[in-house]
Amino acid sequence: MDIESIRKSLYHEDETERLYAVEDVISFKAEQLVPDIIDMNLREDSRMVRELIVEGLKLMDISDHYAKVAEYFESSDAFIRNCAIEIFGSKGESAVPFLTSIMDHSDKEVRKLILDCLVATSSKYSIPALRAALNDKAPNVQITAVEYLGKIEDKESLRDIVELFASTNEPMLRISCIETFVFLGGAETVDRVIDILGGRSVDGFYKPSVFRLVAEKGAEKHLDFLLSFLNNKNTLFFTEIANSILKIISRENVSELPEESVSFIIESARNQNLSTDERITFMRIISVLGADGKEKILEELAYEDDMNLMLSSLDELSGSNLEKALKIIDRRLKVAEGDLKDELINLKEYLAE
Repeated sequence: MDIESIRKSLYHEDETERLYAVEDVISFKAEQLVPDIIDMNLREDSRMVRELIVEGLKLMDISDHYAKVAEYFESSDAFIRNCAIEIFGSKGESAVPFLTSIMDHSDKEVRKLILDCLVATSSKYSIPALRAALNDKAPNVQITAVEYLGKIEDKESLRDIVELFASTNEPMLRISCIETFVFLGGAETVDRVIDILGGRSVDGFYKPSVFRLVAEKGAEKHLDFLLSFLNNKNTLFFTEIANSILKIISRENVSELPEESVSFIIESARNQNLSTDERITFMRIISVLGADGKEKILEELAYEDDMNLMLSSLDELSGSNLEKALKIIDRRLKVAEGDLKDELINLKEYLAE
């Protein structure tokens, strides 16, 4: 193996020659040329050569050259920055000590990329660094740490994230915290979030995320909070509100809601100005609650022109009165055509099983 000959070929004007040279570096495990191909990636125009270099750096032992790969973090080229994540990620635990040692980098974007690399290693030893990043002075780094801790379901970081949520005024950081609580929190976390955000006076910016959190982690006691927003002033959030109510009453086996709320839910299911999905969700709330006159309401909705609402209502009606649901299907089949006819036939066959 002629090192200098290979090094010279790395600079050859012909793409094929450069590919062969990189292959030689990899096959001969020519560690002396690792700095050369790391630098080469920065100037290389060929995507094929670049990708081969990355694959080679992933395969070879380059632990003595981590600092040089880390220079990729400061590149203006997104491909090069992603190369660093891919390379460090492939090294697993062996890369963690180096990555954590440079977490005090002055550039917040670099610190964020280091977190990306730590997570890419899939090493449990990266978790302390992610937790430490919650105290970073840059919100975008904190957001990255919060999101990753949620994805790996690090419940030990819950208290720190709640404290961060309470102390920060950064809206996007707060949103990230709320979304992470879906993975890490419970009913007590929901209480804390609602309290911090001012209860029923919560800012509209946070409402969708809060409603989703309540849907996933809320308890029966949180229904009052949700129902307080069930009015014509909050139609923008009806999807989130209705889904949250449906999930809680289904999960907690709730059979009753205040009469005023039930009336509003029934009218919403009938309201043709709402989206199909919203009307279906309100219809399902009625079905789960077993509201007075439930079958009559489901029958009424089963005669709607909206195909999806009609089919969903028939499906729900069949749970309590299969005979009536089948009769309505037969009536509708007499005049149905095209897709509607096919869907009704499929539903009838399904219910008859």
